[in-house]
Amino acid sequence: MPQSSRNIRLPIEPAPPSRLCKLPNHQPADPSAIESLDAVYRSEAPKLSRYFRARVRENDEAADLVQEAFARLAGFMVKSPLAQPAPYLQRIARNLLFDRSKSLEKRSAPLRVAFGEETDPGVAPDQAHRIEAGDVMRVYRRALNELPEKTRVVFVLHRIDELTYCQIGVRLGISVPTVQYHVARALSHIDAALEQE
Repeated sequence: MPQSSRNIRLPIEPAPPSRLCKLPNHQPADPSAIESLDAVYRSEAPKLSRYFRARVRENDEAADLVQEAFARLAGFMVKSPLAQPAPYLQRIARNLLFDRSKSLEKRSAPLRVAFGEETDPGVAPDQAHRIEAGDVMRVYRRALNELPEKTRVVFVLHRIDELTYCQIGVRLGISVPTVQYHVARALSHIDAALEQE
């Protein structure tokens, strides 16, 4: 008797990036860029998937993060090809996890319990982790403050206020490609600042 299709589980894999390269209102992507992205996808997607699964513990969310990382890489590679896209992809992955943690932090803020002077937390704080996180945040804030005004405003609206590119464009009276330019410029500057530390 054949098995029911309900009992068959297929692994969920993100769509190949060659399907991501058709951007609305843009010229078709260069075929060599698509082939290059496809090669990067085939070699890096399994590693990236393991990286995300180890950190988010949810396979569906890990697959979404892999997809988002390659979508961002594809968007960048359409503009300018990369000689070594793997390190850039790793930086995108770290940024996605950072964004995710900020988003989770925002959503869980009302659930936090403040400890009074009489109350000791059940687990001692990890001082080295706090110091490192504080250093990263200082570098991040300094890099953010070094950005030109418009780039900083666009970046904050996108990353902190979680507005879409279209919403930012409407609010500031600029086009979506201009919003993308400012976000990419901000990410590049912040990435360089974090790499120097």
